[in-house]
Amino acid sequence: MILRQVKKKHLMLYKEILKFLGYIGLVLSIIMIIKSCNNEDLKQQTTIKTKIEYITVEKKIPQYIPKWKTRVENKIDIDTFLTNVDTFAILKDYYSKYYYEDTLSLDTLGYVLIKDTISKNNITSRDINYKVLIPKITIEKTIYINKREFYTGFGITGNPQQINYIGAELLYKTKKKHAFSLGVGVNQNFIPVVSSRMYWKLGK
Repeated sequence: MILRQVKKKHLMLYKEILKFLGYIGLVLSIIMIIKSCNNEDLKQQTTIKTKIEYITVEKKIPQYIPKWKTRVENKIDIDTFLTNVDTFAILKDYYSKYYYEDTLSLDTLGYVLIKDTISKNNITSRDINYKVLIPKITIEKTIYINKREFYTGFGITGNPQQINYIGAELLYKTKKKHAFSLGVGVNQNFIPVVSSRMYWKLGK
């Protein structure tokens, strides 16, 4: 009889110790959550992508007549002409039209095409066409922010013969990627049980 009472007292003391440790764990978890909320920094991950696109610009400039800027006259001694001159051929060449075409390369960005018409020793018209690739640079900046998150679920512990604990749990993840959970349930004797857990992310 005395041995049974001693065992009963030891069992009650053991339960009180477990209850006390459970309360301590719960208080420590709440303190850790509050401390983490107050001290956590806003961690963010930034991804920058640079995208280059080439816009093709084709344009034809209206035809125009260039104006001369500088004129240099050469002195001609008429007495030096001793050979016969074909005046008709000179006039024919003078009034003829010569078409010149020149392409200016802009490396890999395109080209400029110049067409000149020359007659009577003058540029009578000029056409300019160009095709240019203009690079367009787009920079995309994406910021990923670690947000506070809440999860809910349930947990079961025990063995194939009996269930030691079953209850609902609430998990909170901080911006520092720490997690804290708080659970409320019952044991195999339907006695209320409070549980708390703390988690830290491994690696980066």
